[in-house]
Amino acid sequence: MLKRHALFTVLFLFISGANIFVELDAATGLNLFVKPLICISLAIYLLNMANLASGFNRFILAAIILSLFGDFFLLFAADNSSFFMFGLIAFLIAHVLYSMAFFRDFKNDPQASKFFGHLMLFFMGVFSLSFYTWIRDYLDDLRIPVMAYMFVISIMVILAGYRYHRVNLLSFRLIYFGAIFFVISDSSLAYNKFVEPFPYSGVLIMGTYMLAQYLIVIGAVERVVVVPATGDR
Repeated sequence: MLKRHALFTVLFLFISGANIFVELDAATGLNLFVKPLICISLAIYLLNMANLASGFNRFILAAIILSLFGDFFLLFAADNSSFFMFGLIAFLIAHVLYSMAFFRDFKNDPQASKFFGHLMLFFMGVFSLSFYTWIRDYLDDLRIPVMAYMFVISIMVILAGYRYHRVNLLSFRLIYFGAIFFVISDSSLAYNKFVEPFPYSGVLIMGTYMLAQYLIVIGAVERVVVVPATGDR
């Protein structure tokens, strides 16, 4: 099952460990070398392991590339606030692309079980409204951009839930939990940046982010459509 990803998993663990070390050591200069390796390695692996004739996989690949740009911009966010906005936009577009991929699976059988989709609709509705209300007063001029970002990532997680019974269970679980870890990472980043910095925030943010991207990519590679869709998938 997942044994065929063992070699890449070891490589990705090494890349992840390097990024965690940089966060712990505050070695800012090394970030320029190790952080881009996250999405570069995932993109190369997806290219080698997945069928790029599939529209689903093309959207995932495009989202990883946008995430690479987002990572790059956020490297310089501390020195220039404009880079934070560029990073926000890059990741917002990445989540739109993830959402488009997940929606393709929903279309395979709109009448299949909607349990996990409805569950995430409820959870993300409550969480997003509560979290945004909590941090709103700290956002200043970024209130609208952050609201838009939270809306888009919520849609992404909800659509990940609606893949249930439309793809094989392994792919569903990997991407479902990957989407949830994305929310944890981005929420931690928002709290740390806008409300109050907290100890080991970088480790939590980067750890959950890397796990999210890894699970989504492996979930894409393992994807098998349960109900065939017409045309290109």
